[in-house]
Amino acid sequence: MPTVTKLYQTAMQVDSGQLLAHIISESNLIEEQHQLRSLLERNEGRPLGLAGGFAPTGELVMLAIADKSTIVIIKFESKKSNKHHEHTISPASNTAARVFLTQNVLRRTTGFLYAFDIAPIALALSQTLDLRIANAIDVQCEYRKHAVGDLHDLYDENINEVFRDITIVDHPVAAKNGTTSLAQRAWIAHYLSQLSTMEDRFARVPPVDTFRLSDEALGFLAKSSKDSFQLEQKKPTEVTRHFATSVDHQNNRINAQVDRYLSRIRTGQHQRAFIDIGEHAGWGFTVDGQVVKSQGCIAELATNNILSFVGKTIGSIKIVGRGDPTQAEVQRAQKVLEILQGLINLHNNPWVQLIFFSSPKSNFQWPSAWTEEANDADVVKYCADRVTVKQMLRQSNDGRLTVIQGPPGTGKTTVIASFVQMALDNGLSGIWLIAQSNVAVKNIAEKLTDFGLTNWKLLVSKDFFEYWSVFSLMALPL
Repeated sequence: MPTVTKLYQTAMQVDSGQLLAHIISESNLIEEQHQLRSLLERNEGRPLGLAGGFAPTGELVMLAIADKSTIVIIKFESKKSNKHHEHTISPASNTAARVFLTQNVLRRTTGFLYAFDIAPIALALSQTLDLRIANAIDVQCEYRKHAVGDLHDLYDENINEVFRDITIVDHPVAAKNGTTSLAQRAWIAHYLSQLSTMEDRFARVPPVDTFRLSDEALGFLAKSSKDSFQLEQKKPTEVTRHFATSVDHQNNRINAQVDRYLSRIRTGQHQRAFIDIGEHAGWGFTVDGQVVKSQGCIAELATNNILSFVGKTIGSIKIVGRGDPTQAEVQRAQKVLEILQGLINLHNNPWVQLIFFSSPKSNFQWPSAWTEEANDADVVKYCADRVTVKQMLRQSNDGRLTVIQGPPGTGKTTVIASFVQMALDNGLSGIWLIAQSNVAVKNIAEKLTDFGLTNWKLLVSKDFFEYWSVFSLMALPL
C-alpha cells in the first residue's frame, strides 16, 4: 500500500488546503497506479508540477508529480554498490513501470511539466533510470519573485528551507523532511504554472526534450551533470575562521576581511552566520546573523538582534550552509539547459565531438583555422622542454591533446607561456588559455607578463577580480 502523508504548504500565504502526498515504490507502481492515474486523468491537457529528490551521490531516488491538491511521489529502489557509496538502480528490473511513466508522465502528449532546475532532473532520469523527458519547462527561466509577491505574502525562511537541500538521505527523520520539501517543490512549480501573471512568460520558454538528443550527447551531459553534483556535495557546509574585523557602529554591522582568496566569505541565501562576541570582563556569547554583502576581500555581516558592539571584540565567525553557485557554475548550468532546450547543438562543436564523443561523424573535419602547422625549425628557444612545446603546436588529429603532469614548481606554467610565444611567432592567433580556477588563470597571466606578452584579455569571475585588484591586479596590463 502507498504511504500517505498529509501536509500543508508553508511557502506563501495561500489557502491551499490540506495536501496529500502518496509515496509509491516503483516496483508497486503498476499494481498501485490508481492514485497517479487519477491525478493524470483530472489534469489531462493541463500543467503538472515536477520535482526530483537525489541521493547524495547524484542518482535520482524520488520523482514527485503534483497538481493543486495531490502529490504522487515515485520512489526508486536503490542500493549502495561500491566504496564511493553510489546508488545503483537496475534499468531492467521495473520495465513495465518505466514504460508507464514514460507514456503517461514524461512524454505526455498534452500539457507541460513544470519544474525548478529541470536540467538536473532530466539528466538524472537518463543516467539513473535510462528514461527521457519531453515538454518540460524550467520554471527559473522566467520566474520572478515579484510575480507571486505582488499577489501573496511570501515566507522567505520557509522557502529557503524547502529549496535548501534536494538530497534524500537514509536517516528516517532526514528522509521525512526531505520528502516533505520534495512534495512542496513540486506543488510550488505547479502553482506558479497556474498564475495568469506567468502565462506569457512561460510561453516564451523553450521546452526541454531529451528524446531529440543522441545517446552519446545525452550520456556526456548526464555524466558531466552528475560529476558537478558530486563536487557540489563535497563543498563544506560549515566553516569557522578568524578574520580581521571592524564594526560599523552606526549601522551595527560587522566587516570581516580575508587575507586569502580561498578563505573569502561568499553570500548565500541558505547560509547563516554565528559570530562569537567577547567582552572585556572575559565573558562571551554568540549571535546569529547573515552575510548581507560580499565584495572582494570584505564581507559585511548583519546580526538578528539590536545588540550594540561598542566595547566588545569580535572572535571567530562560523558560516553554516553552502554559498550560492559561482558565476562559472551558473553559466555552465545555463549552457546545459540550452542544449536540452535545443538552442545549442553539441554536434556542431568539433572539440566536443572529437574529444568527448567516442565516434564522431564519418565526415568530421577540423576547421581549417585549427589545422595550421607551426614551423618545426623555430621551436621555442627559452623552454627547456622543447619536445613538449613542439607537441602542443601540432594541429593534426593524432596530436590534438597534450597532457603535462608534474608537481608544483616544475615549470608547467613556463611551458604554457613558451607555447604562447611560439604560437604567436608562427602567426597563430585566437589562443584561449583556460584553467580550472581563478588563481590558476592569474598565475598564467603573471607568467605571460614575465615573457613580455602583454596583448591579452583576462577573464576571471567578478568576485575574484574585485579581490585580486586590491592586492596585485594593478601590476598587470589589463
